[in-house]
Amino acid sequence: TTKRGSLAAEAHTTMTDTSWTTKTAAAQDTRPVSSAVHTGYDAAEKTEDGIPLYGMDKELAAKAAAKRDPKKEQEARGWIEALTGMSLDGTLQEALKSGIVLCALASAIKPGVCKKASTMAMPFKQMENISNFLDACTKLGVGKHDLFQTVNLYENKDMNSVLLTLEALGRVASKMPDYKQEWPTFGAKLADKSVRHFDNETLAKGKAAQTFIGRGSTGQANQSGMVDTSRNIGKMDHVKGVEKLGGDGSVTAVGMGSHGHASQAGTVDTSRNIGKMDKVKGVEGFGKDGTATAVGMGSHGHASQAGTFDTSKDIDKMKNVKGDGVDELGKEGISAINLGSTGLASQSGMYDTSKDID
Repeated sequence: TTKRGSLAAEAHTTMTDTSWTTKTAAAQDTRPVSSAVHTGYDAAEKTEDGIPLYGMDKELAAKAAAKRDPKKEQEARGWIEALTGMSLDGTLQEALKSGIVLCALASAIKPGVCKKASTMAMPFKQMENISNFLDACTKLGVGKHDLFQTVNLYENKDMNSVLLTLEALGRVASKMPDYKQEWPTFGAKLADKSVRHFDNETLAKGKAAQTFIGRGSTGQANQSGMVDTSRNIGKMDHVKGVEKLGGDGSVTAVGMGSHGHASQAGTVDTSRNIGKMDKVKGVEGFGKDGTATAVGMGSHGHASQAGTFDTSKDIDKMKNVKGDGVDELGKEGISAINLGSTGLASQSGMYDTSKDID
């Protein structure tokens, strides 16, 4: 019992120590879970309206701020004030946010092109004024790709796009008949229309002329001018023996090859002329007067098959064959082999007819 009690006390002490060690290590580990840092409202970046910016909104606002051109905003402010006769207070975004100034600008360029602006301070009414201004810009000839979105101005998302729309409107407005000469211009000037007329002869020449694609980078319809000859380097100036080659129809150095001839003459080395048939007897004059050469004569020494069979041992294989008429066989045209076992050259005698049974 005493032993059991001591073991239990020891185990309890060990568990207690382990739990205390784990809690102490957890309390000492103060490392952050991630590298993200939370920014409170006071420390966060804000728009001109005091709206805090976080995450993607912050990045987009930074890109828009980098594109912002204060000089262009000042020019736009002066242009709007000159056409409307209104004084803009605060920043350009604050002055245009309600849409009232924009509607007045469109009506000044062309009276009646824009609906009357609402003076109510409710957000949806102000956004409606901005939308009416954008519709008026379309009627005046501004492209849809040059128009900003309502939220870009009202929420100050992208003032650069607002300036681009005002520039496009300024280009179109300068061509309007109601545009006064004392008004300043804003944006690039539109090019004047220039219509050109050509006679039939000029049009016919134009159809037969080479296109820019057909001419290529050299400016010609052929390959002339493709080689740069401004640095005329004679690569063959130091090569001897090639003077006038190719100029009078003669073979060039490339055509002559390494052996110096336009043909294969000289390609075989005859400096070591070894006569392989000098020590062969009996071949003098072969092949020169129409006779058969040593190769054509073969091993038997003839140009035909004469002598290819050994007849030194003439063995008559039919001398010991006995029988009537054997000596005369083959002389009348039928051989012993053709007669067969019946002794005849036909099938007669092959059947037994001694017992003729009807």
